[in-house]
Amino acid sequence: MIKTFDLFAGIGGFRIASELAFKKNRIKNKSVGWSEIDKYCQLTYGSNFDINNKYFVDDIKKITAQKNNFCNQTNYNSLKKKKFIKDNFCNFDLLFAGFPCQSFSSMGKQKGLADERGALFFDIAAILHAIKPKYFILENVKRLLTIDNKITFKTIISILQKENYDVGWWLLDSKDYGVPQTRRRVFIYGSLKKYNYNFPIDPPKHSKKFLTTKSILEKNVDSKYTLSKKILKTILKDGTGGYYSKSEIDLEIARPLTRTMVKMHRAHQDNYYSNKFINNEKKLKWVRKLTPLEALRLQGFSDKFYYNAKKNNISDTQLYMQAGNSVTVNVVEAILTHLIHHGWFK
Repeated sequence: MIKTFDLFAGIGGFRIASELAFKKNRIKNKSVGWSEIDKYCQLTYGSNFDINNKYFVDDIKKITAQKNNFCNQTNYNSLKKKKFIKDNFCNFDLLFAGFPCQSFSSMGKQKGLADERGALFFDIAAILHAIKPKYFILENVKRLLTIDNKITFKTIISILQKENYDVGWWLLDSKDYGVPQTRRRVFIYGSLKKYNYNFPIDPPKHSKKFLTTKSILEKNVDSKYTLSKKILKTILKDGTGGYYSKSEIDLEIARPLTRTMVKMHRAHQDNYYSNKFINNEKKLKWVRKLTPLEALRLQGFSDKFYYNAKKNNISDTQLYMQAGNSVTVNVVEAILTHLIHHGWFK
């Protein structure tokens, strides 16, 4: 029985992927707990999973930073922290953590581990040090690899190795794993050295199934998703104020979803689709943005997942943000399947 814990759980992309991969490969598994600070993500997560009798903490710092003794590079492995975590946390075999990316993203301030959100990596390290799960899979943005002249990434890998884990990483693109979205993310995976697992270097095989955005777009949607003529002119501009960028709509492979896609951006940044593309019509009549259901589909979530969330009155705004922040289910499932085929999780 593989016991999993979902840290910075979001809406549960890791959990769905693990349940799918383990079920297909007949490996018994059980989610024993999760942590998520956002109340709307908690509602969406609770709408789609059995959370009864599961360990839960909203802010992981309640466990790792007692009395405001926040984790950093020098204290994450202190004896005091280790004892407190062991006494107040649950045990598990596999840790999932898509830790906050704003400190590493090209769209953020790029302060890396010096930022409060970036420093949450040390909370992960503290948990690994205290609980010593057999495996972990972490996820973050591509920029993590190069920020701060690669010092940040080297520091992360070094700390994980010092905790007696064999560690590897892959840069994977969602479009290669059965969803029509360009989304390049770093996945760091590890296993305790003492178990001597077959450690894969090669990345998961690409999906044989190639889909375009036509496969996820709805034919008939509420008119509120259609752009007004005034907004349309702004959306389709090729930049302003001397800044040029090519605006494109009707892309067969969507641009990366972002948590800010709920706001109106330009057509060089977000995804917009016309009646010509969706309905195969010759004359342009309208252009619209993605619906929340379509955004979740682009991250590998089922329609049932969306409707379960809507039953709890989760707004479009929150669903856009949740989809933009999530891991792509298909990619994580491919990673786990790949590791299973290398003899992990026995």
